Parts: sequence; C-alpha cells; structure tokens
Amino acid sequence: MAQKNVVVTMNQAPYGSIYYTEGLRAAVGVTSGVDENKVAVVYLGDGAYFTILGVDRKDTDRYIGTLRKQGSRLVVERESLKEKGIKEREVAPEFEIVSRKEVFELINGADFVIDF
Repeated sequence: MAQKNVVVTMNQAPYGSIYYTEGLRAAVGVTSGVDENKVAVVYLGDGAYFTILGVDRKDTDRYIGTLRKQGSRLVVERESLKEKGIKEREVAPEFEIVSRKEVFELINGADFVIDF
C-alpha cells in the first residue's frame, strides 16, 4: 500500500466532548505504520476555538507534538476565525492560518478525509 494524503477536519468546539482529542489521536494513528501517510489537521467552524493561544491542551499536547515532529500540517481556516470573531494574532503559533481556498485544495487533494 502506498503513502496516502489524509485530511482530518476538526469541526467541534474544544469543550463539552472528546471529539478534538479523539480526532488528534486518529490523526496520529494515520501517520503510523509502514506507509507513514501524510496528514493535515484542519480546524474549521467551531473547531477554530481550539487554536486560540492559551486554550487548555494538556490532553492533546502529546498528539500535537507527535504530528508536528512527523511533519503533519496543523491549519486553521482564516474565514472560520473571522466568523467566530477570533483575531489572527490570538492563534497559537503551532497552527498555520490558511484561506478557505487552500482548505478546499487540501481536501480535494486528499485520498481520505476524516471528519470530527
């Protein structure tokens, strides 16, 4: 089996559920194995709240660290930030801010898309 491009979208707010933790755990799982698939984690809609500087990520720091070490992209959609009233300067440095067009390109180029 050849390496695949996988996009994991995070659409849930980082409170009140375990979607964001399980989504990151799944993303790390996808990067493992023989093929070491390429993964991009994309924060959209309410998921953009997770990218705010100072959000408690103690349950997910190890997953984020592993993904970054493996070269995975952690991106937040600029338009979602604007829609949620989050200023770009409020986004933690580990997250890359990209346009909606770039998100569409990531999704269109993916072999698999997993939504959380």
